[in-house]
Amino acid sequence: MDVRPIPGLEHEPYAELWLHAVDDEILAEAFAAAAGIGKPGLELWTTTRTPDVAAFLRERGFAEVRRYLVSELEVAAAADPGEPAIPLVTVADRPDLGPALYGLARIAYADQPGREQTVIDESWFEWGFRARPSESYFVALDGGRVLGYGYLDRDGDSWSHGFLAVARDARGRGIGGAIKRAQIRYAKERGIPALRTATEVRLTGMLDLNRRLGYRPLYEEIVLR
Repeated sequence: MDVRPIPGLEHEPYAELWLHAVDDEILAEAFAAAAGIGKPGLELWTTTRTPDVAAFLRERGFAEVRRYLVSELEVAAAADPGEPAIPLVTVADRPDLGPALYGLARIAYADQPGREQTVIDESWFEWGFRARPSESYFVALDGGRVLGYGYLDRDGDSWSHGFLAVARDARGRGIGGAIKRAQIRYAKERGIPALRTATEVRLTGMLDLNRRLGYRPLYEEIVLR
């Protein structure tokens, strides 16, 4: 049972776990495992593909705190997104940008709906920087200042959009769209068949962008505490 502290929210009194079936015994074991690592509460993930699980948890005192729409783009069938409207570089070309990206990450992770208490420490350089494919890690710059970044993740033959961050004073200027278009073009050039993305449902601007780019909704992920 993979019960663990929540990345970025390790200071919160919750451990996280995926739950795919209604099972009181597993739930009790999860609470015991969480207590074993000093966490009295649980943050459980499930999906709308198993709607009985969310209902089961609500009956036991859990409340929804976040919800993500999982969508997929068929890359070959998608329209060419065109050149990004904003000049971009990649981390493969500019590995020196790590500290500036870290500074933005510390702000942007906590700006996510339902993740306001997130604290990003220097372990980010491993899981949020070096562990990501540098050639598909796009960065928007204004002179020497980082305005935004976004990367793709690979799991075997499957590719997905990872975290996308934009500086607070640069939001609404099309930076997120430029990064996502560059990622789609990257996927087209390399014959990647599909890209998946998970977007918090309160991020209506990103949901609208995904729809315009041709992403098809698949299901929702539900997070309850």
